[in-house]
Amino acid sequence: MESRQPDHEFGTSVNETSTTTVLGYPRSDRILILVGMPLVGVVIGLLLPVLARQITGLSKLPLRTVVEFVAAVEETWQVVAFMAGGGVVGLVFAFVSLSESLTVTLTDSRVEASHDHWGKEGYDRADVAAVFMDGTTLVVLDHDSRQLVRGTHAAPAQKLAAAFRAHGYPWQDSDPYAALFRKWSPGSGALRPEVDAVLAARREALKHKSGHDVRELTRAVEELGHTVRDKGTEQSWRPLVRS
Repeated sequence: MESRQPDHEFGTSVNETSTTTVLGYPRSDRILILVGMPLVGVVIGLLLPVLARQITGLSKLPLRTVVEFVAAVEETWQVVAFMAGGGVVGLVFAFVSLSESLTVTLTDSRVEASHDHWGKEGYDRADVAAVFMDGTTLVVLDHDSRQLVRGTHAAPAQKLAAAFRAHGYPWQDSDPYAALFRKWSPGSGALRPEVDAVLAARREALKHKSGHDVRELTRAVEELGHTVRDKGTEQSWRPLVRS
């Protein structure tokens, strides 16, 4: 049995035994984010007062009161406080960034996906009809083309494809149902009123970045015979298709 090691070619942390592959956030990237983002925040905290002093003389200056407040930061303890604040903000952004990526565990008979926001979900290999990348998003479909898993993954598509194929999963180079998607337009008549209502609620959840509500409303759309994908807050839908 091999212990967990970094794969330097792809920068992806992989734990492989004869039966299991774990694909998570790259270890090197994790270190870079946890160290780099706070450092960037510290530098911004150091330079911000200097920049503010340089622009206070502008005749038209948005948020002048805020800029003048920052420009007045000159004492050593004030600069240190700004730098510390920038470091904390950078660290928060680092943890948020890391929490957005899936961790995927594969065996020949089961796939599990875990996410900091919604926990862990697992599905039998027999229930999986297609696996592919939609941009940077990993998608796993069942035999009714429902989305069992949909989430951002940090690993390159080639790495994910190799891992899924090695365990016998039906990896696709692209979404096999991409041509069926149509942009959602409220009240267009293309969908039943109840589907429009769920998509309207889902659009609001997207605007408010409520990941839990978006997931629940996606499930509700699928219960009504359709599925949905997003580009920002713009939604596209297609009917479910039995494979």
